[in-house]
Amino acid sequence: MDRQTINLYIRNYMCEVKRSIQEPILERDLGKMSLDEAKAFFLLLPLLNEEEWTSEQNVSAIAVGAVHAAFDMHDRVHIVDATSKEQQLMVLSGDHFSGIHYRLLSSLPDFKLITSMSEMIGQINETKTNLLMEESEGADMLIDSMTCIESGCIVVFQRRYGFSRYSKITETALGLIWFFKKLTKDPAIEQVWPANKIKEADVEDAISILSSRLQKQLSEAGFLNPFLKQEINRFATPLLGKPI
Repeated sequence: MDRQTINLYIRNYMCEVKRSIQEPILERDLGKMSLDEAKAFFLLLPLLNEEEWTSEQNVSAIAVGAVHAAFDMHDRVHIVDATSKEQQLMVLSGDHFSGIHYRLLSSLPDFKLITSMSEMIGQINETKTNLLMEESEGADMLIDSMTCIESGCIVVFQRRYGFSRYSKITETALGLIWFFKKLTKDPAIEQVWPANKIKEADVEDAISILSSRLQKQLSEAGFLNPFLKQEINRFATPLLGKPI
């Protein structure tokens, strides 16, 4: 599989997610929803690696995309002042996307997946709250928290459909992407996670730990297409333009 084909799969998936969550009024007032290409890539990784991919799995994958859209929209809400029309619309749109997620899952139906996804959403929200209320306590704790936030719903999906061997790579790579964005002060990250909550030294330590971890995991992933390993490295080193 080449990069052009991978990009086509990702674009098609993201278009499916956008169609599922499209709401003209919200789009008019808040602008078009942007989806995370890296999360789409890791969610689709089994498919890109030529695993069997059913229509049921595709619906579930779209539901996970709706969850990520809801998280992203809620994260854009100002922590102190959420009283403006725009902020209130962001809250409502996040709730709207969450509702779409449950509607998609209930159409399968797969009670175990719905339950597992609901539990993970609760865990992610709790983890975010704890981090925002308290100062981080070292790189290891920060890694555990951010890998849960960034990859938790994808890992639930992978484990439900027998793709667990992809989960560790997914956790490590998506965590690494987040820490690189934090280090380079990505505006979307800084809005939610200000510098006084997360120490730069912990971020640098986390990048070092996760970089080594990812290379070890990729070297041991004999099941993974070599080109996909290159693509994982490309996604996991955003903005820096140099290899791990």
